[in-house]
Amino acid sequence: MRRGPDSKGLMIGAVFGGLAFTLGFLPLSFPFPPLPYLKFDLAEIPSFIAMLMFGPAVGFVSATSHFIALLIFGEWTPIGPLMKFLAVSSSLLGFWAAARLTTGMGTRVCSVSLALFGVVARIIVMTLANYVLLTALFPFFLDLGAKYLSSFMGIPLSTAGEKLFFTLLFTAIYNGLHIPLGMIPAFILTRSLASISPRLGFPSPWIFAVAYSKRS
Repeated sequence: MRRGPDSKGLMIGAVFGGLAFTLGFLPLSFPFPPLPYLKFDLAEIPSFIAMLMFGPAVGFVSATSHFIALLIFGEWTPIGPLMKFLAVSSSLLGFWAAARLTTGMGTRVCSVSLALFGVVARIIVMTLANYVLLTALFPFFLDLGAKYLSSFMGIPLSTAGEKLFFTLLFTAIYNGLHIPLGMIPAFILTRSLASISPRLGFPSPWIFAVAYSKRS
């Protein structure tokens, strides 16, 4: 598997990070119905493509570049950019762990494993981050979330424990759904871009190299 990024990898990662930043500001996002303050957007797809095409190091460079741009130009700085970075980087970490375990098992097994590990890693990290956010930093979001969820489910959420449990549960569902919504188009685009990989100095997309390489 490819190791750390060289100067070319850093440049490619920065380009994809810039693309992620640009996509995040396009009017293409849509809300998660139970908690409409949570929105699905396209900004994670470039970092997913960067990893699937060029490997984990380039994917993390893309996510980090996106994070830095959000710190400077984004909203709710630094909490908003940090939460986005944790979401994307935990997903990429799950992809990397799955790739280590499914090397040589073929594209289907490898890609499904990446998605599953990405979901698990993201939900664990973001549930912990959101617990801190809702209980220590911005507790008013807990009341707001409970208000939306009470209306959505048609049941009252009166105790602090009920509010916290259901808000974290539906936020975890939102985070889990983000993986297929980002990975499916990223994988399709990676397949489409496979022919240009050699021109950029990579014999084949990283995900295909992982899927068909021999296990050591």
